Amino acid sequence: MKKNRKTTEVNENIWVYDYGEGTFEVCLRAWGPLGAYVYRFEKGRLKYCQRRSYAGASSPKFYNFFKSDGDVSPFTLLKKR
Repeated sequence: MKKNRKTTEVNENIWVYDYGEGTFEVCLRAWGPLGAYVYRFEKGRLKYCQRRSYAGASSPKFYNFFKSDGDVSPFTLLKKR
């Protein structure tokens, strides 16, 4: 998967991995042994966040509002009212 990504460094503490087709990860450097906090987006929606470091990675925290294309967006429901 690393071979298929484009890395964009915003500054020394923030960088973005772009995998194409609306999938990307925003990485925020944390100081000390914490490593980096990684936020993964798919199709423009936050899918999960995870802490990664040289010692390993935490379990991803998935967000329940990530929906597939067939599901109704909550913003669509608000517009109908």
